[in-house]
Amino acid sequence: MVSELDPDRIGRIGERQFEVLCERAGLYCNKSVVDVMGWDFIVEFPMTSADPALPLDQMPTNAARVQLKSTLGRGGNRIRISLSAIDRLAKDPRPALIVVFRLRADGELQGAYLVHLVGNELARVLKRLRLAEARNARDINHSDISYDYEKVGVRFEPTPTGLTAALIAACGQNPGAYTIEKQRQLAELGYENGQYEAEALIRIDGPEHFSNLLLGLSPLKPHQLRVFDSRFGIRLPFQGTLFDDLEELHLTPPTLGSCEISIRGPGFGQAARFEGEMFIGPPMAEPHGTELLVRTAYFIIRLTPPALKFDIVSSINDMELSLGDWAELLRALTLMATGQSTLTIAGNDHIPPVTFPVDQPITGPYLEELPLISAFADGWLQLLTNAGLRSTNIFKFDAFWEASEACMAVDILLNPKSQARFEFQTLEIEQSLPLPIGLYFNSSSFADISITFSAKIFFERSDDPEWRYRSTHFEALDVRPKVNDLEEYGMDQATAYDVKLLVDPRNITLEPRIHTPKSPCNASGTVIK
Repeated sequence: MVSELDPDRIGRIGERQFEVLCERAGLYCNKSVVDVMGWDFIVEFPMTSADPALPLDQMPTNAARVQLKSTLGRGGNRIRISLSAIDRLAKDPRPALIVVFRLRADGELQGAYLVHLVGNELARVLKRLRLAEARNARDINHSDISYDYEKVGVRFEPTPTGLTAALIAACGQNPGAYTIEKQRQLAELGYENGQYEAEALIRIDGPEHFSNLLLGLSPLKPHQLRVFDSRFGIRLPFQGTLFDDLEELHLTPPTLGSCEISIRGPGFGQAARFEGEMFIGPPMAEPHGTELLVRTAYFIIRLTPPALKFDIVSSINDMELSLGDWAELLRALTLMATGQSTLTIAGNDHIPPVTFPVDQPITGPYLEELPLISAFADGWLQLLTNAGLRSTNIFKFDAFWEASEACMAVDILLNPKSQARFEFQTLEIEQSLPLPIGLYFNSSSFADISITFSAKIFFERSDDPEWRYRSTHFEALDVRPKVNDLEEYGMDQATAYDVKLLVDPRNITLEPRIHTPKSPCNASGTVIK
């Protein structure tokens, strides 16, 4: 009767069996001479046949680190490996494998299993190492980790074909992609819920301030801040200077997803529309219960049972927006300033569409000027569209105070009851009845975009002895990107529309006025012949 093999003999038999299987499978098996690196063998696959489309310097090589364990299976289906060995093995960016040979009492191979240290099994190793660090048990040479190889491993036939198939299934055909994914897992596993946790003493000035903090509307100013690196829920004191200069931070409440906000007036005018995101505040009994927060790039809306609150996210003078964004925002503010608009929140899967009357006029600067400025922004945007132009430049609100000439172009071309007025001392054809029709042409710029335009001018006689003729209204004819030769453009327009009287823009003098924000779009003018 053959006596049971001792553990050393079992290990040597397993190693020789593994080497023989690799030889028979055409694999290159390199044994570790000094067993301190966590692996027993490096198994390399043979180079694939040359691909004419792939340069030699780009042909990949594929190999795996293997820790081999041989067992008679007397103590169940578990094997034990020192934590220090598995640490080195698992952290290798290339495939790291545990191969288990189960032998019969006489040393013959009975079964084989492969445990792949990636995904959940890699996370288990990293968690054990994090736990050892948290317990200040850094001497991991004396700690073990066990594996139920039948449960977490993949069984394969202990034949050359079976070994090859198991290794290929684990290592894949793209070593580069495998390494990238393994490096990602090494860096990110255990941080699925975030990396940093902090403890701080904060001051809360009442329920409303607390609600503002949790909604992210007021900054949280921590005192006695302690930061932790939390991985797998195991916290370690953060070592570094990343948070040394942190004076305040903003919390982000739970999101309910995207939504759409539209603001409409009482008539048939154009609405203002914005994309937003909805957040839900903490459940609070005071002062108004749970709040819903709607945030856009330009303003926030707070919804509570008793009221809706609307706030611009920053001073309008500090904002830098594109023309299209300014047009939407100014239109919204103009509609809300009337106290007769409605605000609708829709497009969210969790909250049904809801409409609120905005019957309380908003407060803020430039309320008297908003209608004029909003009308100009919409009008200039329309002229650019008609001209085939698109404005993407961003600019501050102050630019509107310098938009007199562009406002005049919008007023002449788009306003049926234009406020612009041309006055003449004489006309070239004074005895003509009816009075002749004139052609006005010019170029205007705003926000780094320029157009050239033309319009007919209709006249009437005036009782003013100084200005005997004045314009009554205009008829838009053309708008296009700015031309190089304005005089040639005017002549071409006069010929095309059979107009004899041309108003040369070089002879135009705007009426003197004090330039203040109270009159940003004054479009009156005088023509000197």
